[in-house]
Amino acid sequence: MTAIRQFLTDVVWGELDILFIDLPPGTGDEPLSIAQLLPEMDGVVIVTMPSELSKAVVQKAITFAQRLNMPIVGIVENMSGFVCPHCGNKVDIFQSGGGEKMAQETNVQFLGSIPIDPQVSADSDKGSPFVIEHKNSTSSKAFAQIVKKVESYLDSREKEKT
Repeated sequence: MTAIRQFLTDVVWGELDILFIDLPPGTGDEPLSIAQLLPEMDGVVIVTMPSELSKAVVQKAITFAQRLNMPIVGIVENMSGFVCPHCGNKVDIFQSGGGEKMAQETNVQFLGSIPIDPQVSADSDKGSPFVIEHKNSTSSKAFAQIVKKVESYLDSREKEKT
Protein backbone atom coordinates (compact mmCIF):
# COMPACT_ATOMS: atom_id res chain seq x y z
CA MET A 1 0.00 0.00 0.00
CA THR A 2 2.82 2.40 0.85
CA ALA A 3 4.55 1.86 -2.49
CA ILE A 4 1.30 2.29 -4.42
CA ARG A 5 0.37 5.42 -2.46
CA GLN A 6 3.83 6.86 -3.09
CA PHE A 7 3.60 6.01 -6.80
CA LEU A 8 0.25 7.79 -7.13
CA THR A 9 0.79 10.77 -4.85
CA ASP A 10 4.52 11.58 -4.93
CA VAL A 11 5.17 11.30 -8.66
CA VAL A 12 4.60 14.52 -10.61
CA TRP A 13 2.67 13.10 -13.55
CA GLY A 14 1.88 16.37 -15.27
CA GLU A 15 -1.11 16.55 -17.59
CA LEU A 16 -2.25 13.00 -18.41
CA ASP A 17 -4.84 11.86 -20.89
CA ILE A 18 -4.81 8.28 -19.61
CA LEU A 19 -3.06 6.45 -16.80
CA PHE A 20 -3.17 2.66 -17.03
CA ILE A 21 -2.11 0.72 -13.96
CA ASP A 22 -1.35 -2.94 -14.61
CA LEU A 23 -2.26 -5.01 -11.57
CA PRO A 24 -1.83 -8.69 -10.79
CA PRO A 25 -4.88 -10.88 -11.31
CA GLY A 26 -7.39 -11.23 -8.52
CA THR A 27 -8.82 -9.05 -5.83
CA GLY A 28 -5.90 -8.60 -3.44
CA ASP A 29 -4.45 -5.58 -1.71
CA GLU A 30 -3.24 -3.85 -4.87
CA PRO A 31 -6.65 -3.35 -6.51
CA LEU A 32 -8.17 -2.34 -3.19
CA SER A 33 -5.42 0.22 -2.64
CA ILE A 34 -5.93 1.66 -6.12
CA ALA A 35 -9.70 1.86 -5.57
CA GLN A 36 -9.16 3.75 -2.31
CA LEU A 37 -6.54 6.11 -3.70
CA LEU A 38 -8.37 6.84 -6.98
CA PRO A 39 -12.06 6.88 -6.07
CA GLU A 40 -13.03 8.91 -9.15
CA MET A 41 -11.31 6.76 -11.77
CA ASP A 42 -13.05 6.51 -15.12
CA GLY A 43 -12.94 2.74 -15.22
CA VAL A 44 -11.14 -0.56 -15.16
CA VAL A 45 -10.19 -2.85 -18.02
CA ILE A 46 -10.32 -6.52 -17.12
CA VAL A 47 -7.75 -8.64 -18.98
CA THR A 48 -8.15 -12.39 -19.18
CA MET A 49 -6.96 -15.45 -21.00
CA PRO A 50 -9.44 -17.49 -22.99
CA SER A 51 -9.14 -20.53 -20.69
CA GLU A 52 -11.77 -21.74 -18.25
CA LEU A 53 -9.26 -21.46 -15.42
CA SER A 54 -9.11 -17.69 -15.71
CA LYS A 55 -12.90 -17.43 -15.64
CA ALA A 56 -13.12 -17.67 -11.83
CA VAL A 57 -10.49 -14.95 -11.35
CA VAL A 58 -12.20 -12.66 -13.85
CA GLN A 59 -15.58 -13.16 -12.22
CA LYS A 60 -14.09 -12.19 -8.85
CA ALA A 61 -12.46 -9.11 -10.37
CA ILE A 62 -15.75 -8.02 -11.94
CA THR A 63 -17.66 -8.55 -8.70
CA PHE A 64 -14.92 -6.69 -6.81
CA ALA A 65 -15.12 -3.71 -9.18
CA GLN A 66 -18.90 -3.62 -9.03
CA ARG A 67 -18.96 -3.73 -5.21
CA LEU A 68 -16.55 -0.80 -5.08
CA ASN A 69 -18.57 1.12 -7.70
CA MET A 70 -15.65 1.08 -10.12
CA PRO A 71 -16.94 1.43 -13.68
CA ILE A 72 -15.88 -1.45 -15.92
CA VAL A 73 -14.72 -0.35 -19.36
CA GLY A 74 -14.71 -3.91 -20.65
CA ILE A 75 -12.91 -7.22 -21.00
CA VAL A 76 -9.85 -7.92 -23.16
CA GLU A 77 -8.90 -11.47 -24.09
CA ASN A 78 -5.10 -11.70 -24.11
CA MET A 79 -3.13 -14.65 -25.52
CA SER A 80 -6.00 -15.37 -27.86
CA GLY A 81 -4.30 -17.83 -30.13
CA PHE A 82 -1.00 -17.69 -31.93
CA VAL A 83 -0.76 -16.63 -35.55
CA CYS A 84 2.19 -18.33 -37.23
CA PRO A 85 4.43 -15.66 -38.77
CA HIS A 86 5.43 -18.07 -41.56
CA CYS A 87 2.15 -19.56 -42.74
CA GLY A 88 -0.49 -17.30 -41.13
CA ASN A 89 -2.39 -20.17 -39.51
CA LYS A 90 -3.91 -19.50 -36.10
CA VAL A 91 -3.45 -22.03 -33.31
CA ASP A 92 -5.60 -21.68 -30.17
CA ILE A 93 -3.00 -22.62 -27.57
CA PHE A 94 -5.18 -21.59 -24.62
CA GLN A 95 -8.56 -22.12 -26.32
CA SER A 96 -10.43 -19.14 -27.74
CA GLY A 97 -13.54 -17.11 -27.14
CA GLY A 98 -13.41 -17.31 -23.35
CA GLY A 99 -13.13 -13.56 -22.88
CA GLU A 100 -16.08 -12.85 -25.13
CA LYS A 101 -18.12 -15.52 -23.38
CA MET A 102 -17.27 -14.02 -19.97
CA ALA A 103 -18.28 -10.58 -21.22
CA GLN A 104 -21.66 -11.89 -22.36
CA GLU A 105 -22.24 -13.79 -19.10
CA THR A 106 -21.40 -10.75 -16.96
CA ASN A 107 -23.02 -8.14 -19.20
CA VAL A 108 -19.70 -6.34 -19.63
CA GLN A 109 -18.52 -4.91 -22.96
CA PHE A 110 -16.09 -7.12 -24.84
CA LEU A 111 -13.22 -4.94 -26.06
CA GLY A 112 -11.39 -7.49 -28.19
CA SER A 113 -8.88 -10.33 -28.45
CA ILE A 114 -5.12 -10.01 -28.76
CA PRO A 115 -3.23 -12.98 -30.21
CA ILE A 116 0.17 -14.04 -28.92
CA ASP A 117 2.97 -12.39 -30.87
CA PRO A 118 6.56 -12.95 -29.70
CA GLN A 119 7.52 -9.69 -31.39
CA VAL A 120 5.58 -7.74 -28.71
CA SER A 121 8.04 -8.96 -26.09
CA ALA A 122 11.07 -8.46 -28.32
CA ASP A 123 10.08 -4.88 -29.15
CA SER A 124 9.32 -4.13 -25.50
CA ASP A 125 12.76 -5.37 -24.49
CA LYS A 126 14.29 -3.01 -27.08
CA GLY A 127 12.12 -0.11 -25.91
CA SER A 128 10.36 0.05 -29.28
CA PRO A 129 6.57 0.43 -29.45
CA PHE A 130 5.29 -2.76 -31.09
CA VAL A 131 2.24 -1.06 -32.61
CA ILE A 132 4.47 1.45 -34.40
CA GLU A 133 7.10 -1.05 -35.53
CA HIS A 134 4.51 -3.57 -36.80
CA LYS A 135 1.45 -1.50 -37.74
CA ASN A 136 -0.04 -4.11 -40.04
CA SER A 137 0.30 -7.14 -37.78
CA THR A 138 -2.77 -8.93 -36.48
CA SER A 139 -1.85 -8.01 -32.91
CA SER A 140 -1.35 -4.31 -33.72
CA LYS A 141 -4.74 -4.20 -35.41
CA ALA A 142 -6.29 -5.86 -32.35
CA PHE A 143 -4.66 -3.29 -30.04
CA ALA A 144 -5.94 -0.47 -32.26
CA GLN A 145 -9.52 -1.76 -32.17
CA ILE A 146 -9.40 -2.06 -28.38
CA VAL A 147 -7.98 1.46 -28.05
CA LYS A 148 -10.83 2.83 -30.17
CA LYS A 149 -13.39 1.18 -27.90
CA VAL A 150 -11.67 2.51 -24.75
CA GLU A 151 -11.53 6.01 -26.28
CA SER A 152 -15.22 5.79 -27.16
CA TYR A 153 -16.02 4.74 -23.60
CA LEU A 154 -13.97 7.64 -22.18
CA ASP A 155 -15.64 10.11 -24.57
CA SER A 156 -19.07 8.97 -23.42
CA ARG A 157 -18.00 9.29 -19.75
CA GLU A 158 -16.77 12.82 -20.44
CA LYS A 159 -20.09 13.76 -22.08
CA GLU A 160 -21.96 12.41 -19.03
CA LYS A 161 -19.93 14.70 -16.76
CA THR A 162 -20.83 17.84 -18.72
